[in-house]
Amino acid sequence: MRVYIPASFDDLDGCLRGDLTAERAYAVTGRLLEISSLADEEELAEQVRDEAAYASLQDNLAPVRVVLVADCSRAEVRELSGDHPAAVSVTGKIASEDVVCAFVDELAAAEDAAAALGGNEVAAESLAQRDVLWWDVSEFAAIPRP
Repeated sequence: MRVYIPASFDDLDGCLRGDLTAERAYAVTGRLLEISSLADEEELAEQVRDEAAYASLQDNLAPVRVVLVADCSRAEVRELSGDHPAAVSVTGKIASEDVVCAFVDELAAAEDAAAALGGNEVAAESLAQRDVLWWDVSEFAAIPRP
C-alpha cells in the first residue's frame, strides 16, 4: 500500500538510514474510496499527497511542503478512525528500500506556506496552485534546503 508521509527536511536524510516512522500518514483507504466522488485512483492519490503535504507544514513545521512516499504492506498500515478518511499509521520503522520518492516545494514557496498556516486564504490558494516537485530517492541529497 502506498503511503504519503508528512515530513521535514531532516526526514529526507533519516529515511535513507531506516529511521523513518509514520505515526500519521495518508493513503487511499477503503473509507476514502467509499465517500469520494472521484473514481480515478490517480486523482485520489494526488489528493492524499496534497493532504500529507499540508500536514507537513502543520505537524512538522517544515518551511515548505515535504512528503515522503513509501510502499508498505497492508499488514503494516492501520486506518486511523475518527480522523481524516485517508489518515493511517504505519507500524514499526519503514525500511529505506521501501521509500519510493519525495515531493518537495521549491524554497520560493516558503512565504506562501507561512502565510497559509497563519490563515491567509490568498496565500493558501497560491500554495495550492503550486506543484510540489517529484524527487527520486537517488536525488534526495540534491534537494535544495533552507
